[in-house]
Amino acid sequence: MADYDLLVKDGIVVDGTRSQRYRADVAIRDGKIATIGRVRASAAKRVLDATGLVVAPGFIDLHTHYDAQLFWDPYLTLSGWHGVTSVVIGNCGFGFAPVRPQMRERAMLTMTRKRSRMTSRAANGGESSARVATAGSSSTAR
Repeated sequence: MADYDLLVKDGIVVDGTRSQRYRADVAIRDGKIATIGRVRASAAKRVLDATGLVVAPGFIDLHTHYDAQLFWDPYLTLSGWHGVTSVVIGNCGFGFAPVRPQMRERAMLTMTRKRSRMTSRAANGGESSARVATAGSSSTAR
């Protein structure tokens, strides 16, 4: 019986601790890293050859403008292409909720279609949307 579910074999580990990168195997058990070092391939149910590839934790992008794009491109493709695994949206005060029914069309005018890809997401409430929903459109006048 195998000790690990997955073994990422012979990758270049960049662990995010600011230490030098190093060549190692990463063994996964029950969805969590169980061992980093040298592990026999026979110890795992499945082996991925990472020779010449970087093995690193996911990256979180804390400042994005995906508020609208998330609805037509739930994977936020472009960020995924750059190694980002999690994003936070709504941190610029822009958002689609809450919004008064009569302001829905105005909110939708800010949407622009683009293609993309992603996984995990977090959201802050849109400060501008909350202000307009509670105080009306005159609250945005300068």
